[in-house]
Amino acid sequence: MRLLIVDDGHYVVEYMKHLLDWKSFGIQQIETTTNSIEAREWLNQRHVDILITDIRMPEVSGIDLLQHIHQHNLLTKVIILSGYSQFEYAQQGIRLGALDYLLKPVDKDDVEKAMNKAIHNIKNTTPRPAVHWENFDGLGYLLSLLGENETLRTEFEAYTDLLGSRLFCCLKMDNCTQADIDDLQHKLGDQWTCLVWSSGTQLVGLVPEEVAEMLITKPDCTFLSPPFSITDRNEFRQLFYEFFLGEYVQSADFGGIFNLSPSCGDWESAGNIMKSYDRIHLRKEKILFLMETILYVYTVDKERNPSKTADWIFNRLKDPDKLWPTLMDIVSQIRNNKQMSIQTIVGKVQKYIEDHLSHGLSLDELGKVAHLHPVYLSKLFKQETGENVSNYISKKRLERASHLLLDSELRIADISQMVGYKKNQYFIQLFKEEFGVTPYQYRRNMVHQ
Repeated sequence: MRLLIVDDGHYVVEYMKHLLDWKSFGIQQIETTTNSIEAREWLNQRHVDILITDIRMPEVSGIDLLQHIHQHNLLTKVIILSGYSQFEYAQQGIRLGALDYLLKPVDKDDVEKAMNKAIHNIKNTTPRPAVHWENFDGLGYLLSLLGENETLRTEFEAYTDLLGSRLFCCLKMDNCTQADIDDLQHKLGDQWTCLVWSSGTQLVGLVPEEVAEMLITKPDCTFLSPPFSITDRNEFRQLFYEFFLGEYVQSADFGGIFNLSPSCGDWESAGNIMKSYDRIHLRKEKILFLMETILYVYTVDKERNPSKTADWIFNRLKDPDKLWPTLMDIVSQIRNNKQMSIQTIVGKVQKYIEDHLSHGLSLDELGKVAHLHPVYLSKLFKQETGENVSNYISKKRLERASHLLLDSELRIADISQMVGYKKNQYFIQLFKEEFGVTPYQYRRNMVHQ
């Protein structure tokens, strides 16, 4: 199932994203956005099982999203986030079909109860979402058949159910002109052109068997595969790799290589992609691995270029070692972008700590500063800095104390209070563990030096 979280506050979205173990609720994919217009487009283009949305946002409100879902007969279940002053809006949301509303700041237990309610409601809703061909992503569908991404495959299940009743052929047409492309599009009609792409001077894709023969206007340049059913994924994948990339693959080949492949949306696996490729030696295995990497990039990179992706699959993948540096650069950029976001959050927390050393500085307080769950903040902080939050706070307090001992004539008890230690003896104990001498000895020794 897919969850979409929408709030115009970035840190609220991040907090919600990491608040629960979403997989325990059957959520395989989490999408987040601070742009409510983008959220409405998501609802149009892809099936969303559960929407958690702020009720008041600029341009498109949570109520607007609810009305959109209602008007388009979408099966999306909605949970509203609201403040105390927005209770009337929340009531309106309930009248429009929202399952629940949660008051900010959101409580973990309340979110769990709301999710259980939504899951129960989904299980009791039997109709399959309607198929909208105008929103059909042909390239995404092809990758769902070729790759091992369960979320992507589930997203296109309704299309597979409909397309599985007919046979298809793989098409490859060399030395194409614009006139050839226009002619083919005219013969195929709008429904099938979404499964055909330009790759250099080639036209490539999947076409229904009943129209395949009439596409052969240049017998010497047009090639068709034997017919196949897309409901048999192993048969399709074997035929696809042999027809387009000249490699004979078997179902056993996929199991081994995909153990190394990235999982959709997991930015931490970006580094693993680079390490894993160096361990692969056979061309066939490299092609399978890079196909899964292309799927990773396609699902994670919101600025993806479909034409470029088609060129990778049908053209450049024939020489995996030449394509690999291009994909590695893109994967590295994905990782760096995420890392920059983490650095911004951790940097903000570090500055807050240094500016508030006299405070208690609990994880809960810092979590509110970062708008992240305290446990997740602790994990991010350790991942980014290599040390625990508590160790960092202690180090900064003792550093500040050492400067105050040298640069002022304040009493040691006053310095202890100023750096956040209420008990003087505890401060002295920690200072001695860090510097090897008591605060008094430290000041005396430094003055003599």
